[in-house]
Amino acid sequence: MKFTKLSLIAAVAVSAISTAAVATEVEVSSNAGAVSNYVWRGMTQTGNAAAIQGGIDFTYGGLYAGTWASNVDFGSAATAEVDGYVGYAGEVAGIEYDLGYIKFGYVNESDINFDEVYFGLSKDFGVASLGATYSKGVNDGYELSDIAVEASVALPKDYSLDLGWGDYEDYGTRYSVGASKSFDKVDFSLAYSDYSADAGSASDEKIVVVGVSTGF
Repeated sequence: MKFTKLSLIAAVAVSAISTAAVATEVEVSSNAGAVSNYVWRGMTQTGNAAAIQGGIDFTYGGLYAGTWASNVDFGSAATAEVDGYVGYAGEVAGIEYDLGYIKFGYVNESDINFDEVYFGLSKDFGVASLGATYSKGVNDGYELSDIAVEASVALPKDYSLDLGWGDYEDYGTRYSVGASKSFDKVDFSLAYSDYSADAGSASDEKIVVVGVSTGF
């Protein structure tokens, strides 16, 4: 997750000093991928169907901004999710931090849009990495929090073991386990997600997800 407007504003402000210097410091990246099921916080967002996803990010020093989109299916009018986000990321004493704001938007059903602030910490130990993120809703009537912890362990032949756990307030708890591997610029992943709903076992979800993505 990385993020648009803050970077462009910064670029315009500094361009009065040195347009050439700014051009070399503002970086643009994009990503695209497909998954057999779009799973967010343990819950399918596509009615257990496949999704095409992608986004574009701008960075300027520690500042970042961007957008990301995916098709969705909630059995309602919403057909796509389009997110926008801004934030700042850096590192202190070998520990990376990330503080940002994200807006979740839904095409044809704007009344379910919502915003969150988030703060994350992560550490790369070489053979393994560990990270945790705390997110908090900021809209009136929607102030739920989410805690997520993720770990990745390097395996032989450039595979990685990916583990995750999270708890979404008033919704449920999830965990995931999977494996991923990169071939040149293409990333492949296979994961199992298990979601236990606070509302009861009838809303539990157990999902296997296959994904492929690339960045450029």
